[in-house]
Amino acid sequence: MKRKYLVFLFAVLALILVGCTPSVSAINQTSFPVRVVIVSGKLREVLSPSPGESSTAEVGDGAWTATVIPDAGWIEYAKAKRAYLNELIANSQNMTGQELLDTIQALKEIATQMAAFEEAARGTPGASCSGAITDEVGFGEVVISAAPDGTLLASCK
Repeated sequence: MKRKYLVFLFAVLALILVGCTPSVSAINQTSFPVRVVIVSGKLREVLSPSPGESSTAEVGDGAWTATVIPDAGWIEYAKAKRAYLNELIANSQNMTGQELLDTIQALKEIATQMAAFEEAARGTPGASCSGAITDEVGFGEVVISAAPDGTLLASCK
């Protein structure tokens, strides 16, 4: 009985310690993937949140900085996808009307995303902000968005 009690206490303690790990979440509100470099003391972690998604890094207590840049690998993927879709349209004789419309819609979507990405990449090399992990607040947040002119924005909390 004593052993079960000790195992239970150890499990609860482990859960408490894991839940108390300081962390920073990067929330990507842009229409393209980004890379977020989180630096906290000697710790450095790179996150890659997809559009509309978030990623989290464990950090140490104290000050942290987040630097956001467009994900250059994504543009290569987008170009390859665009080439593939263009090839489908060039050989559309075996496609139904709906398949052709879906392919054209996918091309429009990728073009919009590529334009937003290229605008963000052209405007600035990235965005940066800072925050701090304190005893009262054990987590941080980086919200990534794009200004109307396409410039990347980062807001740390």
